[in-house]
Amino acid sequence: MWPEPPWLEESARDEDPAIAELSAIGDADELCRRLLESRWGWRSSSRCAEAVDLLASVRGTGTLPDAFLAMLLCTCDRWGRVTAKLIAAIDGSGILTDANLDELAESFLSEEVVIEYPFLWACPRGLDLGSSDEGAPGFVVDEHTMAKTRRRPEPPLRRWAAARALRHDPGRLDDLLASTGALAPRHREAALQGLLDAADALEEGDRRRLVRRGLRCSIGSVRRSALDRLCELDGPDAALRRARADANRAVRAWRPATPAATGRDAGSGRAAPAATLDPRGADRGLEPWT
Repeated sequence: MWPEPPWLEESARDEDPAIAELSAIGDADELCRRLLESRWGWRSSSRCAEAVDLLASVRGTGTLPDAFLAMLLCTCDRWGRVTAKLIAAIDGSGILTDANLDELAESFLSEEVVIEYPFLWACPRGLDLGSSDEGAPGFVVDEHTMAKTRRRPEPPLRRWAAARALRHDPGRLDDLLASTGALAPRHREAALQGLLDAADALEEGDRRRLVRRGLRCSIGSVRRSALDRLCELDGPDAALRRARADANRAVRAWRPATPAATGRDAGSGRAAPAATLDPRGADRGLEPWT
């Protein structure tokens, strides 16, 4: 997919009052406040570059961490259909430091992100109960009143986070398998896919354990990824035999990838240099979950 021309971006912004309102905010704390005030009131968009531009435009302008703002953007319902493209674009943009990205990944590995904040900070107009009944129980809101909201990362965010965490510390494999194993099924399998994405960071014994776990997964796309890793370990014949025994037609149709497709240098087993990611480009490999 080719990048969208600048005039198209401006036209889309002019026609979309939600992104125009968000783009007019010049302070990171205020943008966080607005995203906390409503996660679903910003319509829907497939243009993940909008969120990247918002993050870039206010980075470092507030007291709240940049990773926190990135988490709110990634879990905002406006971009809920393109979370794989969004997190890939943020990762490849250079906007966040490695420490920020590590913090963001850890938040996506939690079952849910629980955010507690002063109610009047997010809703300075206070609370309108909409009741004219003078006998109704009173509810006092002051500067000490706290509010709480929960954000549940979408499966593609789990996949990215698991891969980043394992590459950062291969010794966490057992911990990551245990913690992500407690997630809901779609989220658990997405995290397992992410661990398989980063399997080349592991020693052979751990890689084989992870491949066995992947081959037992109920999701066919995860089993196909495990077959890719099995092919790297034992060769195409062993992987083809395992594929032919699978009950799923798509898995049985698995074939060894070419060196260019696997991202490995032919004959060396080394990972090839990563290609530059266009934030507006299609990212088919990262989002089998939506």
